[in-house]
Order: sequence, then C-alpha cells, then structure tokens
Amino acid sequence: MKKRWPFIVILILSMVLAACGSNSGTTSADEDEGESTAIDVSRVRVLIGSSSTAGDTYQNADAITRYVEKELQTNAKVDAVGANRAFDELAKAKKDGSSVMFFHDMAYLGVEYGSFNDAYALENWTIGPVVALNPGNAFLAKADAPFNTMVEAVDWLVANPDQQLKVAIEAGGVSQIGFDAFYIWVQEEYGQEVADRVKVYVTGSQSDKDQALWDGNADIIHGSVSSNVQYTEDGVDDKIKMKFVGITSEERLEGYNIPTFAEQGIVIDGQPFAFDKEYFFLLPKDISEDFVDKLDRAVAKVVENPDYAQDLAVNAFVVNHVPMADAEAHLIAKRDFLSEIIEKGPNLNDITTN
Repeated sequence: MKKRWPFIVILILSMVLAACGSNSGTTSADEDEGESTAIDVSRVRVLIGSSSTAGDTYQNADAITRYVEKELQTNAKVDAVGANRAFDELAKAKKDGSSVMFFHDMAYLGVEYGSFNDAYALENWTIGPVVALNPGNAFLAKADAPFNTMVEAVDWLVANPDQQLKVAIEAGGVSQIGFDAFYIWVQEEYGQEVADRVKVYVTGSQSDKDQALWDGNADIIHGSVSSNVQYTEDGVDDKIKMKFVGITSEERLEGYNIPTFAEQGIVIDGQPFAFDKEYFFLLPKDISEDFVDKLDRAVAKVVENPDYAQDLAVNAFVVNHVPMADAEAHLIAKRDFLSEIIEKGPNLNDITTN
C-alpha cells in the first residue's frame, strides 16, 4: 500500500492544478471576449415575411443569420414562409428563442394599411435590434419611356391629357408608402384633375411588378436597386431594359445616378419625402430575457464586423444598427410619422386599373 501513495498524491495534485488552470483560463477569456453569447437552443428558425429567396428580405436575413449563428454558437436557418404565416408561427413559438422573425417596415405598414391583422402590431411583440438598411428603395420605368424622373412623368401626364400614368405596386407595404407620398404630392402640386389620372396596378412580388412593366400594364414600377439594377445595365435586351426614375432615400446611393424624391422636389407638408427600408428582428412577446440579451449582444458584435458590412454592400445594403434599448421607440416613431401619410393617401380601390 505504501508504494501507491506517491501516485495518489500526484494524481490529486494534477487534478487540482488542472482545475485551477481551467478556472484561470475561463476568467482570462471572459475578460478578453466579454460574457458568452452562447444560447441553450441548438437550432434557431429565422422566419421572414417573404416567400421569395431572391429578394432583399431574404438577402438581408441570410447575411445577418450567417454571422449571428456563430456568435450564438448555434445553428440558424432562414425560412421564407411569407408574412402572415411568419406572424402566425411567431405567435405560437416557444419562448426559448428557437423561432424568431426577421422583416422590414412592412411588418408595421401592413397593419397600418389593414393588410395584416391588428394582432400583429409592434406593441404585441418584443422588438429586437435593427441591423441593416436598404437605401435602394426605388421606382423604375422602361428604358425608352418618355420621361427620366418621377416629376418628368407627371409633366408628361400634364402634356398628354388623354393618358394615364400607371404605377405597379404591392398593396399594404413599402411599395405603397412611396406611391402614397408621390400621389399626395401630385394632388397638392398639380391638382386633383391630374392626380385622377395617376392609377395603380396592384400586384405581388418583385418579379410580378417587373412583368407588369414588360407586359405594358404599368408605366412605372416599384423596385429596388439590389433587385432591378441588372435590368438597367448595358447590353440588356431592349424588351426588358429599365431605368431608375427615383429613389426614396435621403441621399443618392453611392455609385448610382438616381435622383432622390427630395431633390426632385417631392414634398409632404412642405418637407422633402424620404424613406429608407430598415430590417429588424421581431420576437415573441414573453421570450426568454436571457435569449434577448444574448441576441442583442451578438448583433452588436456582428455589425462591427467589416466582413458583414462588405456582404451587405454587394447588394447595396448598409449596416444600420439600433440596439434593443432604442429599437422599439425608433420604429414606433417612424410608424407614427408614416401613418399620417397613409391617412392622407388615396384608397387603392378608387384608383386601381386592370
């Protein structure tokens, strides 16, 4: 028995030293990296309010998901289920963060327009961080259209009293808010007689709006730089070639010669109209505070990553971080401002053309 004591002592000392070394290492890592953002759930389903995997919603959701899953040390997948289903799934989701939603301003605009149930209002969710912005919210016409801007389009309408100006939009969201601002401005600047000849062609996805232009059902369509720039480039077949006639961002998008609504003189109540499409997380109302905190800190790390910014820039998106502490007030203030435009805007049923 005596011969075994040295071995036992050595074993005990080794275990103690290993434990000390382990604790020391953890403390150092925490000091260097901050508190861990690893979550308990092994998989996060990121629901998006679009059924397309080619549009800007999916592009933004995919970008943030790829980076956030690394920070959260989990697996995450974007699920393009469409707005109504996404909201329904979110309403019955577990509170552990295994299902979250990622969307843009249509999340609240759809409620304001009556396209979505009032139960989907921002107040009924936990509003997560805002992560990105699409300054490329735009309107386009065919390349050979007899006008180059939104204002020139109205001037063309005035010069041709037997014509209508048909604009293809998707009802109840980002498409409509830009159109409403334009329509209200036409009313105020040119009078109701001219405004009465501004019509809408109501359709769905971006591909549907594109097709409406090509089929001659619309003179102008709502679009985005990321989705539509491919049709404006040199070498595109004349049958499908487009040109940008306006953009709703506050400033011109760098690298693109697209006049803003503001510089064209499109104003609401004397103020230049500007609108940028923002992307953010929506979470179940009573979601785990631990998950919320870790998601907020994970996003804060991602938006500082130059690789993430570079990935966004490929599609003309930019980082636009509003942490959770400020996100709710930010989005509700924006909603309340835009709701005033919605109140003044036309009833689409009265101005729709087939």
